[in-house]
Amino acid sequence: MKIGIIGPSKVNYLEQVNPGARQIISDVVGFLTDQEIYLTPDKGSMSEFFAQTYLEKGGQKLFSIIPLNDKEFGFDWVNSTLGEKINCETWRNQPEKLNEETEALICFGYSTGALIEIAYSKWFPKGEKLKPIYIIKELISKELPSEATKKLDVKYISYKDLEKQFT
Repeated sequence: MKIGIIGPSKVNYLEQVNPGARQIISDVVGFLTDQEIYLTPDKGSMSEFFAQTYLEKGGQKLFSIIPLNDKEFGFDWVNSTLGEKINCETWRNQPEKLNEETEALICFGYSTGALIEIAYSKWFPKGEKLKPIYIIKELISKELPSEATKKLDVKYISYKDLEKQFT
């Protein structure tokens, strides 16, 4: 399955919600090494940590979505050495490209960027159904407002139960 990984741009933001965040990410990586993974690995982000752990554990299908032609903001803060690069041209196209490439999203905590990527999933269904978005309960402070997720397939799930969704 093609899985998009989303979450905060800094791992320490995630550790403020749950000090065991790195272990949770590592545990999830452990059962996703045979899946195709798509992410944007900002330096110091949970996505970069996920990607590095995925490669260390033998994962081989890693794709980094990077705006290689962005003149407005650039991309110096992205670790462009991880996985195969997919050029989304500009930052404005990044959430769209991530959703275009993937069949499901796993959210490792909230951030402004993750909320945009979640919202964009509405326009990129998986076949006839909405794209599933698995939000890991242990890494959020609370659920999103129900009125904001009405037309999305959001599933709040413990990381301990996540493996069943991908086997």
